[in-house]
Amino acid sequence: MTVLALTSAAALALAGCSDDDDSDSSAADADSGSSQEAAPEPEEEPAAEEESPAAEPKEVEVTPPGTKLKIGDTAVVPYDRAGATGHIGITVTGVSDVDKAAFDAALGENGDADITPFCVEFTVENADGSDLGGSYPPDLKGVTADGGDTGATVFGADIEGCAEGQAPDEFAEAGASYETKRLQGAGPGASVAGASYEEDGYEDDPVVWTP
Repeated sequence: MTVLALTSAAALALAGCSDDDDSDSSAADADSGSSQEAAPEPEEEPAAEEESPAAEPKEVEVTPPGTKLKIGDTAVVPYDRAGATGHIGITVTGVSDVDKAAFDAALGENGDADITPFCVEFTVENADGSDLGGSYPPDLKGVTADGGDTGATVFGADIEGCAEGQAPDEFAEAGASYETKRLQGAGPGASVAGASYEEDGYEDDPVVWTP
Protein backbone atom coordinates (compact mmCIF):
# COMPACT_ATOMS: atom_id res chain seq x y z
CA MET A 1 0.00 0.00 0.00
CA THR A 2 2.75 2.34 0.86
CA VAL A 3 4.49 1.70 -2.40
CA LEU A 4 1.32 2.32 -4.31
CA ALA A 5 0.74 5.52 -2.46
CA LEU A 6 4.19 6.72 -3.18
CA THR A 7 3.84 5.75 -6.76
CA SER A 8 0.50 7.53 -7.05
CA ALA A 9 1.90 10.63 -5.43
CA ALA A 10 4.81 10.61 -7.82
CA ALA A 11 2.48 10.14 -10.73
CA LEU A 12 0.38 13.03 -9.54
CA ALA A 13 3.47 15.14 -9.17
CA LEU A 14 4.58 14.25 -12.71
CA ALA A 15 1.12 14.97 -13.99
CA GLY A 16 1.19 18.36 -12.31
CA CYS A 17 4.55 19.16 -13.84
CA SER A 18 3.31 18.13 -17.28
CA ASP A 19 0.30 20.41 -17.03
CA ASP A 20 2.44 23.32 -15.90
CA ASP A 21 4.87 22.81 -18.79
CA ASP A 22 2.03 22.72 -21.30
CA SER A 23 0.58 25.90 -19.85
CA ASP A 24 3.95 27.66 -19.89
CA SER A 25 4.59 26.54 -23.48
CA SER A 26 1.18 27.75 -24.58
CA ALA A 27 1.73 31.08 -22.85
CA ALA A 28 5.14 31.43 -24.46
CA ASP A 29 3.68 30.64 -27.84
CA ALA A 30 0.98 33.22 -27.25
CA ASP A 31 3.51 35.81 -26.15
CA SER A 32 5.69 34.99 -29.15
CA GLY A 33 2.78 35.38 -31.51
CA SER A 34 1.72 38.68 -30.00
CA SER A 35 5.26 40.09 -30.24
CA GLN A 36 5.60 39.44 -33.99
CA GLU A 37 5.21 42.64 -36.01
CA ALA A 38 3.12 42.69 -39.14
CA ALA A 39 5.20 42.72 -42.35
CA PRO A 40 5.34 46.25 -43.84
CA GLU A 41 3.34 46.80 -46.98
CA PRO A 42 5.46 47.43 -50.09
CA GLU A 43 5.84 51.10 -50.86
CA GLU A 44 4.21 52.34 -54.01
CA GLU A 45 6.66 53.68 -56.56
CA PRO A 46 5.98 57.29 -57.57
CA ALA A 47 4.36 57.61 -60.93
CA ALA A 48 6.80 58.56 -63.67
CA GLU A 49 6.50 62.16 -64.76
CA GLU A 50 5.31 62.55 -68.29
CA GLU A 51 7.62 64.57 -70.50
CA SER A 52 6.07 67.66 -71.97
CA PRO A 53 5.80 67.42 -75.74
CA ALA A 54 8.22 69.62 -77.67
CA ALA A 55 6.74 72.92 -78.67
CA GLU A 56 5.77 73.21 -82.30
CA PRO A 57 7.86 75.74 -84.28
CA LYS A 58 5.97 78.99 -84.58
CA GLU A 59 5.06 80.55 -87.90
CA VAL A 60 7.36 83.32 -89.07
CA GLU A 61 7.35 85.81 -91.91
CA VAL A 62 10.17 85.03 -94.31
CA THR A 63 12.18 87.81 -95.96
CA PRO A 64 11.55 87.72 -99.72
CA PRO A 65 14.45 87.08 -102.12
CA GLY A 66 15.97 90.27 -103.49
CA THR A 67 15.36 92.28 -100.31
CA LYS A 68 17.81 95.16 -99.77
CA LEU A 69 18.71 95.84 -96.14
CA LYS A 70 20.97 98.12 -94.17
CA ILE A 71 23.67 96.81 -91.85
CA GLY A 72 21.94 96.22 -88.52
CA ASP A 73 18.71 94.99 -90.13
CA THR A 74 17.51 91.40 -89.80
CA ALA A 75 16.46 88.97 -92.52
CA VAL A 76 14.47 85.83 -91.64
CA VAL A 77 15.22 82.90 -93.95
CA PRO A 78 14.60 79.15 -94.07
CA TYR A 79 17.37 76.94 -92.71
CA ASP A 80 18.01 73.41 -93.99
CA ARG A 81 21.48 72.11 -93.38
CA ALA A 82 22.98 68.80 -92.20
CA GLY A 83 19.60 67.51 -91.01
CA ALA A 84 18.67 70.66 -89.05
CA THR A 85 15.66 72.55 -90.39
CA GLY A 86 13.83 75.66 -89.27
CA HIS A 87 14.08 79.43 -89.71
CA ILE A 88 16.85 81.76 -88.65
CA GLY A 89 17.25 85.49 -88.39
CA ILE A 90 20.47 86.95 -89.82
CA THR A 91 21.68 90.38 -88.76
CA VAL A 92 24.85 91.72 -90.37
CA THR A 93 26.38 93.94 -87.69
CA GLY A 94 29.53 95.19 -89.41
CA VAL A 95 32.61 94.65 -91.55
CA SER A 96 36.17 95.01 -90.26
CA ASP A 97 39.67 94.95 -91.73
CA VAL A 98 41.86 91.87 -91.43
CA ASP A 99 45.65 91.67 -91.16
CA LYS A 100 46.93 90.84 -94.64
CA ALA A 101 50.02 88.95 -93.43
CA ALA A 102 47.90 86.72 -91.18
CA PHE A 103 45.49 86.15 -94.04
CA ASP A 104 48.25 85.14 -96.48
CA ALA A 105 49.79 82.82 -93.86
CA ALA A 106 46.44 81.13 -93.22
CA LEU A 107 45.79 80.48 -96.91
CA GLY A 108 49.36 79.40 -97.67
CA GLU A 109 49.75 78.31 -101.28
CA ASN A 110 46.09 79.12 -101.88
CA GLY A 111 46.70 82.76 -101.02
CA ASP A 112 46.62 85.58 -103.53
CA ALA A 113 48.62 88.76 -103.19
CA ASP A 114 45.87 90.70 -104.97
CA ILE A 115 43.17 89.81 -102.41
CA THR A 116 42.51 92.20 -99.54
CA PRO A 117 40.86 90.40 -96.61
CA PHE A 118 37.84 91.59 -94.61
CA CYS A 119 35.77 90.12 -91.79
CA VAL A 120 31.97 90.09 -92.04
CA GLU A 121 30.41 90.09 -88.56
CA PHE A 122 26.84 88.92 -87.98
CA THR A 123 24.39 87.47 -85.49
CA VAL A 124 22.26 84.35 -86.02
CA GLU A 125 18.95 84.04 -84.17
CA ASN A 126 16.59 81.11 -83.80
CA ALA A 127 13.47 82.56 -85.41
CA ASP A 128 10.83 79.86 -84.90
CA GLY A 129 11.92 77.66 -81.99
CA SER A 130 13.16 74.70 -84.06
CA ASP A 131 15.96 72.66 -82.48
CA LEU A 132 19.02 74.01 -84.29
CA GLY A 133 21.52 73.20 -81.54
CA GLY A 134 25.04 72.65 -82.89
CA SER A 135 24.13 73.86 -86.38
CA TYR A 136 26.47 75.85 -88.59
CA PRO A 137 25.92 79.48 -89.57
CA PRO A 138 24.96 80.48 -93.11
CA ASP A 139 27.69 81.30 -95.62
CA LEU A 140 27.49 85.03 -96.21
CA LYS A 141 29.36 86.56 -99.13
CA GLY A 142 31.04 89.96 -99.05
CA VAL A 143 29.70 92.76 -101.28
CA THR A 144 30.80 96.29 -102.07
CA ALA A 145 29.16 99.42 -100.63
CA ASP A 146 26.60 99.42 -103.45
CA GLY A 147 25.92 95.68 -103.15
CA GLY A 148 28.13 94.70 -106.08
CA ASP A 149 30.73 91.99 -106.61
CA THR A 150 34.02 92.46 -104.73
CA GLY A 151 36.06 90.56 -107.30
CA ALA A 152 37.10 87.83 -104.85
CA THR A 153 35.47 85.17 -102.70
CA VAL A 154 37.04 83.30 -99.80
CA PHE A 155 35.71 79.84 -98.93
CA GLY A 156 36.13 77.96 -95.66
CA ALA A 157 38.99 79.96 -94.18
CA ASP A 158 39.40 81.14 -90.60
CA ILE A 159 42.06 83.26 -88.98
CA GLU A 160 42.50 84.56 -85.45
CA GLY A 161 39.95 87.27 -84.84
CA CYS A 162 37.73 86.18 -87.71
CA ALA A 163 36.71 82.57 -87.12
CA GLU A 164 33.35 81.04 -87.93
CA GLY A 165 31.38 80.15 -84.82
CA GLN A 166 28.80 77.43 -84.33
CA ALA A 167 25.40 77.36 -82.67
CA PRO A 168 25.49 76.21 -79.03
CA ASP A 169 23.69 72.98 -78.12
CA GLU A 170 20.92 74.97 -76.42
CA PHE A 171 20.15 76.88 -79.64
CA ALA A 172 16.63 75.43 -79.62
CA GLU A 173 14.35 78.24 -78.45
CA ALA A 174 12.91 81.15 -80.37
CA GLY A 175 14.98 84.23 -79.66
CA ALA A 176 18.20 82.37 -78.82
CA SER A 177 21.17 83.84 -80.69
CA TYR A 178 24.92 83.68 -81.15
CA GLU A 179 27.55 85.82 -82.85
CA THR A 180 29.77 84.61 -85.63
CA LYS A 181 32.05 85.88 -88.42
CA ARG A 182 33.02 85.08 -91.98
CA LEU A 183 36.31 85.80 -93.68
CA GLN A 184 35.90 87.41 -97.11
CA GLY A 185 38.11 89.23 -99.61
CA ALA A 186 38.15 91.89 -102.32
CA GLY A 187 40.13 92.20 -105.51
CA PRO A 188 42.27 95.16 -106.59
CA GLY A 189 40.45 98.48 -106.29
CA ALA A 190 37.51 97.01 -104.34
CA SER A 191 36.58 96.51 -100.72
CA VAL A 192 34.03 94.56 -98.69
CA ALA A 193 31.45 96.87 -97.11
CA GLY A 194 28.42 94.59 -96.72
CA ALA A 195 27.22 91.05 -97.28
CA SER A 196 24.72 88.92 -99.16
CA TYR A 197 22.81 85.73 -98.41
CA GLU A 198 22.62 83.41 -101.43
CA GLU A 199 21.47 80.01 -100.11
CA ASP A 200 18.23 77.96 -100.07
CA GLY A 201 16.24 79.66 -102.82
CA TYR A 202 18.12 82.97 -102.69
CA GLU A 203 20.86 81.99 -105.14
CA ASP A 204 19.51 84.01 -108.06
CA ASP A 205 18.10 86.87 -106.02
CA PRO A 206 20.01 87.28 -102.72
CA VAL A 207 19.24 89.32 -99.65
CA VAL A 208 21.84 92.10 -99.50
CA TRP A 209 23.08 94.24 -96.59
CA THR A 210 24.92 97.50 -97.33
CA PRO A 211 25.98 100.50 -95.20
